[in-house]
Amino acid sequence: MITNPYEGLFLCGSGIDFCGKSTLSLRMCNWLKAHMEDKKVEVVLTKQPTTEHFGKKIRAILADRDLFAKTDPFDLQELFAKDSRMHCEKEIIPYLKRGHIVCTDRFRESMVYGSERSNIIEMHMLMEMNQQFHGRYWVWPDRVFVFDLPAELAIERGKASGCQFDEMEKTDTLTRVRENFHTFAKEYPRANLQFIDATRSVEEIFSDVRSELVNLLKAKGIRVL
Repeated sequence: MITNPYEGLFLCGSGIDFCGKSTLSLRMCNWLKAHMEDKKVEVVLTKQPTTEHFGKKIRAILADRDLFAKTDPFDLQELFAKDSRMHCEKEIIPYLKRGHIVCTDRFRESMVYGSERSNIIEMHMLMEMNQQFHGRYWVWPDRVFVFDLPAELAIERGKASGCQFDEMEKTDTLTRVRENFHTFAKEYPRANLQFIDATRSVEEIFSDVRSELVNLLKAKGIRVL
């Protein structure tokens, strides 16, 4: 596992769909902006899949039931890897090289969506594929906050918020993916995954995130107010 060799801090909000990662990634970003002692350090919020060429292809597949059914799961994961490679080259690494902070809503830990339940061999295959596609632009977050909750609760939250569901956002899929996150963390203990109980309120969840942010910033020598 290649970590982050750059001066900047690389953070990721992750978990199954409707776990609150987008809300919490934004909150993380806003907290950092408000508490940076050195205002020259930028805090950038970004997301995968992106809105670029490969990201658009991914979203089109996920939004179309027939197209999704025709798409080989590993071909879809290849698109995710290509999208991420471009994202790292064009946005993430340039900011990290300049000593800035990057907060991403999902990164390549989400490759666990492409694996059958707790299939370690497939996870290794997906990891190898991602490293190959990224090449010299392979980097890994300093911390991946996995906002952990049961799939049934995630689906309830999605329905309550009026979200339009795609082909990945089903109870059985999210149950499998949740289990895969835990399997991935055990198989790759240096992948910096930190599981946070996301069944609680946003305030309670972010309290845990904030405590870890302070430790990560200190480790990078970045001072906060």
